[in-house]
Amino acid sequence: MMVDISKRPTTPWHLWAIGAASVLWNGVGVWQWYQKVTGAQAYWSALTMEQVFYLRSAPLWTDVAYGVAVWCGLLGALMLLLRRKLAFNAFVAGLIAMLAHAVYVLALSNGREVIGAGGTAFTLVVALIFAVQIAYSHWARRRGLIR
Repeated sequence: MMVDISKRPTTPWHLWAIGAASVLWNGVGVWQWYQKVTGAQAYWSALTMEQVFYLRSAPLWTDVAYGVAVWCGLLGALMLLLRRKLAFNAFVAGLIAMLAHAVYVLALSNGREVIGAGGTAFTLVVALIFAVQIAYSHWARRRGLIR
């Protein structure tokens, strides 16, 4: 049985652009998480003593949630580049994990004081980027750009 490849939609430039940008963005998140959990000197020396104390005293589940968020984000980005509809699921899982981590930082601890207004705003930017990735992967799935 032969498959007629002329009926397959071509991959638009914006899928490659969003996919590549997502890999870079989420790759930086994975790198940050990796440095944190492995105790990389460069990571910890860039923080204030208050931030070091806060991060080291946080419950383990917050590191796990952060890790799940960034790894799911990277997986979603790679799935997007591979044109797989599971990108949507990975981005949703990443957002849920990110929100769990954010709830601890912004509501269940003194994280807002430690990270300041800039850190709080960055948390909102991360959530917004996840929302854009989710919306784009959903749109691409409905259009048949990812299968």
